[in-house]
Amino acid sequence: MRTALRILQPLTTFTARTETELYDKVKAYNWAPYMRNDQTLAIDAVVFSRFFTHSKYVALRVKDGICDQFRDSTGIRPSVDLHRPTLMINVHVAEDKFTLSLDSSGEPLNRRGYRTKDHPAPINEALAAGMVMLSGWDGKAPFMDPMCGSGTIVMEAAMIAAKMAPNLKR
Repeated sequence: MRTALRILQPLTTFTARTETELYDKVKAYNWAPYMRNDQTLAIDAVVFSRFFTHSKYVALRVKDGICDQFRDSTGIRPSVDLHRPTLMINVHVAEDKFTLSLDSSGEPLNRRGYRTKDHPAPINEALAAGMVMLSGWDGKAPFMDPMCGSGTIVMEAAMIAAKMAPNLKR
């Protein structure tokens, strides 16, 4: 899990080419097993499509479909909480193909918790760990960081050598 950014559990896949089709398919999915109407949700969307060009709009339509389903069945719409939602949904769009997944990781897993100061150009922790792992470094030989920037590559190498869990400081 050292190079993972998120842990996603796919719930449903479908195709949609219009906002109405998207909304209708999300609303038709049974969301009751995953949350109650008194809980909160947040939607994160990643879009690579000529049919849908704005990820925030896709997230909005998915949120509307879920909330309207609860409103129609219970009379109460769930609320949105962007910081600590009960249910975090990840939407991936590739052209007209949608995958809606539960995001069980919360905050992205590359945020390890050891960075205390900002650096103008930090490298993503998961990317740094992947670079160390792909380099073939055995954890015993001296390690050289060719970037010498924020120290992320060195920190990830040290954590790998110490067999330290990547999110221990989180």
